[in-house]
Amino acid sequence: MMPLPRFTPTAIVCIAGLLVGGCATHTAPYARALEALWTTGNQPALPSQPDPAYRYLRIQASDAPPALLVLGYEDPDPLGPIEVWYSASQEVIKIQHGRIVGTAGLPINWDRVQSPVPPPSWQAVPATGSQYQRLRDLSPGYRANLADPVTIRPHKGQPDIPLPASLPSATAANLQWFREDTHGGTDPLPTAWFAWGPHRGQVGIVYSHQCLSPQYCLQLQRWPQEPTRP
Repeated sequence: MMPLPRFTPTAIVCIAGLLVGGCATHTAPYARALEALWTTGNQPALPSQPDPAYRYLRIQASDAPPALLVLGYEDPDPLGPIEVWYSASQEVIKIQHGRIVGTAGLPINWDRVQSPVPPPSWQAVPATGSQYQRLRDLSPGYRANLADPVTIRPHKGQPDIPLPASLPSATAANLQWFREDTHGGTDPLPTAWFAWGPHRGQVGIVYSHQCLSPQYCLQLQRWPQEPTRP
């Protein structure tokens, strides 16, 4: 992750909000959440049991050390809530149904993501696969409305990419995997991988491998991980 100048937690919320779509009106809860990262996010090893009052996302880019993001808030949206996650280094990632729909403060950013026809819910993806189109704005260099024709399909077994040590094979084997492939388009991306499973009493995407460019990929994992069941 790229280090950036320090701001107060409250200032980060407003700055990041402006970058990805508006400043939150109630900053105090988000500032307190960020304060949890000031004491945990920069440690050499991530805490296995961070403050349970907040929700966390483990992020790792390429060979960089992992870091923690904390959930600041959820934006309501007709297609489902958009989770807005913050790091202690002022990066922001917006996620909807497990997919990245906006970022700020990263070396590569998706400033905006839209789908004219939204993808099916994960539970409704047919075995034969389904297609949708994604439009995204990319920076730096600001390239608008890059079109990605995407195919999504369930995947039997584990993905054919190296998984992080934080996701043991025994755990990965108990998850439902999906893959998303872009075909043609302006800037084709590597296959994205998503794992559906339980976390903190709910089910959803608990791990994903998503690339913002052909060379810049992120591993996102709900944290702490669920105990492996025998």
